[in-house]
Amino acid sequence: MGLNFVGGERIQRGRGVGGLLKLATKLFFPVAKIAQKALKSKTGKKIVNAVKDQAVNSSMNIANELIQGKSIKDSFSNELKTVKKNAKRKAVEIGVDLVNNQNKKIKIKKKKEKKLNRNHLKEIFLVRLSIRV
Repeated sequence: MGLNFVGGERIQRGRGVGGLLKLATKLFFPVAKIAQKALKSKTGKKIVNAVKDQAVNSSMNIANELIQGKSIKDSFSNELKTVKKNAKRKAVEIGVDLVNNQNKKIKIKKKKEKKLNRNHLKEIFLVRLSIRV
């Protein structure tokens, strides 16, 4: 004979913390997937490297200003201004590189197509000559 439990009402009526976590994963997983693809691309790698370099330079600049005796607030505001300038400049450089790379790819594809067409014509010409002989 088993133990029977006769309980009252259910106390928990919602999904609890697990429901919230499941909702959060459903919301953020597609965004994370897109970000992962973007960071694996050549452009994403250039951007990540630029951000790394800027972070190192910024931390060194702030440390130097603090050693010189400037206040933290002033050093952060000065560094924020320089970061904005550098980010704009770097974004333009990366954009120009992208455009140049796309133009090179288009030119390379056109050259390959021309070579293939010439070789194909030579083969057809040789086949026709061999049939006549």
